[in-house]
Amino acid sequence: MRSSAITIAIIVLSFNAFAEMEILLKDGSRIRGEVQSMQNELYEIRTESMGTIQLDSSQIQSMTTVGVLIPGDSSSADTSVLSQTAVDSVKSSIVNSPGVMSMIMELQNDPQIKAVLADPEIMRAVQNLDLQTLSNNPKIKALMDNSKIKRIHSAVN
Repeated sequence: MRSSAITIAIIVLSFNAFAEMEILLKDGSRIRGEVQSMQNELYEIRTESMGTIQLDSSQIQSMTTVGVLIPGDSSSADTSVLSQTAVDSVKSSIVNSPGVMSMIMELQNDPQIKAVLADPEIMRAVQNLDLQTLSNNPKIKALMDNSKIKRIHSAVN
């Protein structure tokens, strides 16, 4: 259950906090921008300096989130480290897998995701990585049963 809650938190954050990415290309150059979409292994990235560009996944060595702070559970240093490690692992699996990124992008218009994004209590829990609150929330419980979320969870774990 905890692992599912982490996956859902990362997915929700991907619609907000993960938009700004630093992309390291195989030729050594770096691009900073917002991932707008991903289809057929082709990323559409909006950059400040170059406008909107398209990158084939074969050109990309790695993708890293920029300026994302996901605080752990401050009640225990050990839990905070474990939470950050788990978050980093799931986040890495998501951003470095074109297939998973594509599945997440397909969720943009999902009514369950929209309901979660519109819920201030859930968004606070996501930002604080409050897994207990997330795991107990009825909207999150319903989202855990969503077949698309289950496919993403299986792909990253």
